[in-house]
Amino acid sequence: MSKTIFYGVMSLDGYIAGENEDMGWAEKYLSPEEDYGWMELIQSCGAVLMGRKTFEFELKNAPELDRILPTYVLTEQPLRFDGVHTQNLNFIGGDLREVVESIKAKHSGHLFIGGGAMLLDTLLVMGLVDELRLFLAPDLLGGGTKLFKGSKIKSQFSLIQSRQYDSGLMEMRLEKKI
Repeated sequence: MSKTIFYGVMSLDGYIAGENEDMGWAEKYLSPEEDYGWMELIQSCGAVLMGRKTFEFELKNAPELDRILPTYVLTEQPLRFDGVHTQNLNFIGGDLREVVESIKAKHSGHLFIGGGAMLLDTLLVMGLVDELRLFLAPDLLGGGTKLFKGSKIKSQFSLIQSRQYDSGLMEMRLEKKI
């Protein structure tokens, strides 16, 4: 059975992005020697679902990004991206539960949640996330975009694995309680 998996980094004080939605703070952890399980995750997934703001960040910072997997951008404003044509890129809207079911029905493998604090929070509130692969960074941002808002992570998930990296990142793998 396919899972819905979120993979992302957050600061010690709970932010995924700093002020002005800056995600550059986390780039210092990127390394050619360590992929933090990225390739293993991507190889197990059939598609990516991301929020509009995350897509806009990628479009601004990596406009030539190759989309290895079919990527779905959740937006109620698809015309905003008229003229953006990239292989494996789709714009989708509507009821989030139906969106997730539709993507999973079209693609084998897991569904990778590729970012967006608002998207993740809504998916968590709806009970649609099966696994969280969180990387806790030893940084204090003091402001920006909180990764978790109203969701009750502690009551919904159990820690199944943790790992400390030489870079300072701590990986926590959490699975939805049954």
